[in-house]
This record gives sequence, C-alpha cells and structure tokens, in this order.
Amino acid sequence: MSYAPIIAFRSATPAPPSKAHAWQVLREASRIEPDESARIAWYRNEPIATLDRHTAETLVAMGRYSDVLEFLRRVREDLGLEPSRGFGAF
Repeated sequence: MSYAPIIAFRSATPAPPSKAHAWQVLREASRIEPDESARIAWYRNEPIATLDRHTAETLVAMGRYSDVLEFLRRVREDLGLEPSRGFGAF
C-alpha cells in the first residue's frame, strides 16, 4: 500500500495582514500599556529594535504580526507581568 508523502501545511510566506491581526497586537499591548492613546502611538510610531526597527503597524502590514505578539509576550515576561512557565512555576 502506498501513502501520500507528509507535507507541511504552513506556508513559508507570511499570512496576509488583517484588521483582526492588528486587534490581536493591540489587545496584547493593552496588557502592558493600559492607556489607549499611548498604545496606539506605540503601535504606529515606535520602531522595535529587535524586529529590524520596524513599527508594529508596519510589521503587521508585512504579515509579521506573530513576531510582534511574541515580542510583546517577552516584554510581559521581562516586566514580571506574566507568570513563569515550566517547572519554575511551582
């Protein structure tokens, strides 16, 4: 019996940006910055050094919203706003 080869379904090209992705990034940012106007100013104007100095808005437009979400999660961990995971959480 012959089986079809297993292939990766995830594309190497990023997904097209959408408003939902922008909302996901802004929602994640709200866990760090409660002030909406400051959050939107960051999203549109502040370059992120670790992400090629692009703004979050530009990265989302490029389809790299998951990179921004991961960046924000690391910031939350660094600030102590997110509990540690793994065995250290006990």
